[in-house]
Amino acid sequence: MKITTERLPHAQIALIIQPDEQQVEQALRKAAAKVAQRYTIPGFRKGKAPFAAVVRAYGKEALFEQAAEDMGDEVYKQALAETGLQPVGPGVLEDVSFDPLVYRLVLPMPPEIDLGDYRSVRVERPAIEISDDEIEAELLKLQEEQAEWLPLEDEGADYGDLLIMRIQGAASEEKIVDDEAFELILEQKSEGFPPGFDQQFLGAKTGDQIAFDVTYPDDWASDFAGVEAHFEAQIISVKHRELPELNDDFALLVGDYDTLDALKQNIREGLLEQLQDVADTDFANAVLAKVIEGAVSIEYPPVLVENAVDRVMFEQEQSMRRAGLPMSEFLRLTGRTEADMREMMHGRAEADLRTDLVLDTLVKLEGLRATDDEIDERVSQLLADSDAEDASLVEFLQSPSGRHALSHDIDRRKAIQRMIAIGDGTAPELTSDPEPPVDSATEPPADSAESA
Repeated sequence: MKITTERLPHAQIALIIQPDEQQVEQALRKAAAKVAQRYTIPGFRKGKAPFAAVVRAYGKEALFEQAAEDMGDEVYKQALAETGLQPVGPGVLEDVSFDPLVYRLVLPMPPEIDLGDYRSVRVERPAIEISDDEIEAELLKLQEEQAEWLPLEDEGADYGDLLIMRIQGAASEEKIVDDEAFELILEQKSEGFPPGFDQQFLGAKTGDQIAFDVTYPDDWASDFAGVEAHFEAQIISVKHRELPELNDDFALLVGDYDTLDALKQNIREGLLEQLQDVADTDFANAVLAKVIEGAVSIEYPPVLVENAVDRVMFEQEQSMRRAGLPMSEFLRLTGRTEADMREMMHGRAEADLRTDLVLDTLVKLEGLRATDDEIDERVSQLLADSDAEDASLVEFLQSPSGRHALSHDIDRRKAIQRMIAIGDGTAPELTSDPEPPVDSATEPPADSAESA
């Protein structure tokens, strides 16, 4: 068997295979026997026509086509074994020629990632500051949680006050509301009722009778759009929300804080932690973008992009299903096809793939692989935080696939933290030779050819 290879763009290799003449001759004779068994050859009984007679009747090219199909998988496997090539997906038959019989296949090979001098990447990290106004806003939220509704004795209702009323409302003889104890907090812009509704109750007091008409806007999202409605209400009570005073007693009320200053410090630290998490993510993404931009090469075969699109499509379909809208119904409502959706997801999927490949490469170059001890510790944490009687979870976490998933998650977290350290110049020196950058997120080697 004669085998030659040709390097192609996008981490692909053309595999040109010319089987031995003897191997081809045997395949041709088997093909002729099949044809003779299947069809009647003039002058011979079915299955009894000799090779030469079959060639005269149907032509040698027809036999080559049959022989090429019959021996294709075997030839492909033999070529992979002899070359040691390990594609990440099925080889695609691009061409086949006859006499001599030659196959040309395109193999998707593992990605080739060269990040270059990625450790020299630096990104300016903005300082995180918590303003007094932000702390005051958080204190106000706590005050509102502890606020009391107190009756208004003499003053009329204002925005922010709570009214309890008997109310009836209708439009075009269709009932809108009929409630004996309707609660309404007055707002300048109400979402549940048309503009001008809440304003009708400004200044209202307990016992007042109020009747008014309002018109729903033409673009109102209901059957009442553009319709005038009539409402009649009797005010049962008017209450004003009174916020507790900000002092040391308030600090003790909302938590184990001796003073208001201690509460403010806790709020500051909490906000800082939240902002730090967001800032770390943004910073890691900025460093990652620069690493990708400065990479010498990031090559991967198209089949990996299609696999990534498959994953994104699956995630999108699952998300839509949980929301109660199957993908098929969404496509019907939007007039799109599945091909349209795949095209829409292509950019996101390829960006995700590039991110995965770069982070996987970083794990290898930096020696960040999860250890067995780290995986065991993660398993213990997950089991401690979950229902210990969940047998399916326990079985998954202790299975090879479960440990692999946890290993990948730990690797990814380490890679992101190392990306942050590289970006701000605090990454530790490498103490050992890095592993060669072979991608770990690819498909297993293919063992059969896929027809074009």
